[in-house]
Amino acid sequence: MPKSRRNKVVALTKTEKKGKDAKSILFEKVRKAADANTHCYVISVSNMRNSMLKAMRMGLKDADGTTFFFGNNKVTAKALGGPEREHEYKDGLRFVGQALKGDVGLCFSGMDVDQIRDSFSKYVVMDFARNGVVATHTVTLPAGPVMRRVEAAEIDTIDESLAPSYLSESKDEIMAFPNNMETQLRGLGMPTLLKGGVIVLMRDFTICTEGQQLTPAQAQLLKHFNLKMAKFNVRIIGHWTEAAGYENVDGAMDGGDEKAEDMEDDE
Repeated sequence: MPKSRRNKVVALTKTEKKGKDAKSILFEKVRKAADANTHCYVISVSNMRNSMLKAMRMGLKDADGTTFFFGNNKVTAKALGGPEREHEYKDGLRFVGQALKGDVGLCFSGMDVDQIRDSFSKYVVMDFARNGVVATHTVTLPAGPVMRRVEAAEIDTIDESLAPSYLSESKDEIMAFPNNMETQLRGLGMPTLLKGGVIVLMRDFTICTEGQQLTPAQAQLLKHFNLKMAKFNVRIIGHWTEAAGYENVDGAMDGGDEKAEDMEDDE
């Protein structure tokens, strides 16, 4: 039977796996960074924003040659030498590898702790919270016409006397929702209805509760009300220098005497 001449659909999204070549490149980059820098930091990024992370990478790289590694802690830890002292790339780096557990990354830099903290502080930014973020405040809206802030506001900077709704008393800073959003607000869980073209909340409604993780609907409501609750910032978990070795920072768990996880790559 002759081969079909019909056009075939080709998936342009198909990409090749990175494989061992990419791991080898990462392996070499980590060791090169360890050779080029006097300090290594294990860091944790809260409320990750790719745009902010990119800005921080570029800013600190241009200023001091600071390098970041995120994403493949298993390969990164192996590049540092693994859990055994006789295999570590430099004295004390095995403890850095043991600290690479969970959502953390590495930062190699020529800056000491005070300098790197000062640099990180320049990239602290408030943004709208996303699904899964722990609420820092309880926000409760009063029954009646539904109002929102005209401009986005960082909830940490709002006068606590305006709690629990955090809506300003100034008419210049708040406005009503357009009536065509009533269905959307009701779909997000708010007990609303339209009265004379005005969206009205039938009873007091709590958007979120302090200490609880936000649902997708709660995160969307906070954005609708122009309340920023998430802070992008970088916290130092551990610090290593070739002269002083590794130390835990900011109350991180001590991994010095713990046996590291198996660092062998999957075949």
